[in-house]
Amino acid sequence: MENEHIFYPEFDYPASHLSAFTLCIDVFIVSLKNGEIVRFKPHEIAHFKEWLNHFKVRDITVNNGLPHVDRTSDLSKSKYGFFNFIKRRKWVKKNN
Repeated sequence: MENEHIFYPEFDYPASHLSAFTLCIDVFIVSLKNGEIVRFKPHEIAHFKEWLNHFKVRDITVNNGLPHVDRTSDLSKSKYGFFNFIKRRKWVKKNN
């Protein structure tokens, strides 16, 4: 691979050093393989994202690397329901 295709214009890191990225409004937050986090605001957002995808840099908004399980943040939709949770908690406190 030619060196000119490894670096993106005005971005200081080669593609081989990049681990993952996300886009926040118009700024890319990029995780490097050494653990460092860098921010980059390209002139052309779509073009930079295509470059990252071309080099298979992981987009954490698509795949967070975690197995997909049902994580319900809304307790009213939990297995026992929010109100059953409160009733059960009161019952446990009362009987202990």
